[in-house]
Amino acid sequence: MSEDFEKRREGDIEARSKSELIQEIACNNVSSDNSITHLVHELHVHQVELKAQNQELRQTQQQLEEVRDRYTNLYDFAPVGYITLNGSGRILEINLTGAAMLGWERQNIVGQTLSSVLTHKETKAFLQHLQQTFATQCNVVSEVKIATSGAVPRIVRLQSAAVQGEDSCHTVLIDITQQWLATEELHRNLAAQEALLKAIPAVVFYQDINLRFLAVSQAFADFFGYKIAHVIGKTAFDVLPQEVAEDFHRSSCQVLDTGVPSVVPEYAMHDLHGNRIYVSVVRAPYRDAKGEIIGLVGAGVDITAIKKAANLHAELLKENRVLTRSLFDAQEKERRHIARELHDELGQWLTAIQAEAHAICNISPPESEIFDSAKAISESASAVHEVVRGMLRNLRPNLLDELGLADSLREKQRQWCRTHPGVICEFNLDAPLAGLSENINITVYRLIQEALNNVATHSQASRVTVTLQREAENDPDEEVLMLNVEDDGVGFDTAQPTTGMGLLGMRERVIAAGGGFVMYSEPGKGTHIHASLPLNHGEHHEY
Repeated sequence: MSEDFEKRREGDIEARSKSELIQEIACNNVSSDNSITHLVHELHVHQVELKAQNQELRQTQQQLEEVRDRYTNLYDFAPVGYITLNGSGRILEINLTGAAMLGWERQNIVGQTLSSVLTHKETKAFLQHLQQTFATQCNVVSEVKIATSGAVPRIVRLQSAAVQGEDSCHTVLIDITQQWLATEELHRNLAAQEALLKAIPAVVFYQDINLRFLAVSQAFADFFGYKIAHVIGKTAFDVLPQEVAEDFHRSSCQVLDTGVPSVVPEYAMHDLHGNRIYVSVVRAPYRDAKGEIIGLVGAGVDITAIKKAANLHAELLKENRVLTRSLFDAQEKERRHIARELHDELGQWLTAIQAEAHAICNISPPESEIFDSAKAISESASAVHEVVRGMLRNLRPNLLDELGLADSLREKQRQWCRTHPGVICEFNLDAPLAGLSENINITVYRLIQEALNNVATHSQASRVTVTLQREAENDPDEEVLMLNVEDDGVGFDTAQPTTGMGLLGMRERVIAAGGGFVMYSEPGKGTHIHASLPLNHGEHHEY
């Protein structure tokens, strides 16, 4: 019973204030000292408890202020705008981010209608958004354009929800200008790509990392007889002929694996009508923002016409080579005929004239006019005879038939040095030249003859070197005779067109013999002619 009394008494003390306890002490000053001491003790305990509660209240208040500051910072400086609107769209509250997004100071924008900062065309859309917000209990999302001083308006997404029981709604503003601009740019690029793919006459295609077609040109679809929609999402094995699909797929895989563009010069296939056609395809990878390959783009061109033209050109070139060989055959035969006629006919007449002139000289007085005339006739006949001999050597080098190529070239060297004493002429005939075909002999002789004529006429050289070598390839049957003619003359610019036919004739003569012809020259650095003649070209021409 005493415990219950004490508990009630403690509860009563806790319920009383400090002033009440002091008043009780004053009223009971007649009480015993023990009661006063007990009351003072209770007062002290209560005071300590009040101090603790006060300290706790101050801490709680500080925490509330910190939470309020954090909330204020979160509200004002959030990455999105927060607005409280009434039913007419007037701004009741707005955070700093929202005010900056609208382009106003917060103290100036509060009380204004949100439609006042929108472009004229967006006001109706905003009012519909507001009406729908108050008519439903769901979040309503719309996009509006805010008028700015710049050329590009600010695009803002509104996400609103009505407050229950109040004529207001909370709205979140999200600036999506950059996303909108990126989307618009993407749409423009896609539209441009689509227009290009429809108009371009080439076979163009885009493939993803799994080599499925993302987009193709109209020419691609028409080429294989599909609609574009049928090709999208398919692989090469689904739309291309089997004869092409495997190579097509392998080439695409190689580009994705290596990241290096590739060119396939020629795909051979059949079109929808069964005609054999040729297509050249180039592929290149494309990457994402991180530089990772995410697909490839390719373009193909129908080269059937080019292929046919190339084949026709090759046939015509082959025929031209045959005609060139025939021309050289006819030329050498005609030269031989003319040389024979000059030697047999004109030579005999010149010999007869000289003999008659000598006879007249023998029977005429030495100081007579007849003697002088006969002597002049004899000298003129001798001069003409020398001219004819020179013509005969140029028309048909008889030494080729009598002595062979090596001795004919050495005789050619001696004759050329006599007529051009100011130029050092060296012949390096290290190769065994016996047993060569007449075609090779006459071709080599004519090449050296024309090269020396060019040196004498154009080069102004002080030295010219002629070198002949035989080189055996891997196959002994592919032995090649190498001819080099090099001078230290003035040279010329090979890019400039030439009027003479000498170099062209040399090139054609070498090609007609199945060989290769290369010439190097620069102004001030002389000229170097290189010809390679296969010794087993197949056809042996008789000149």
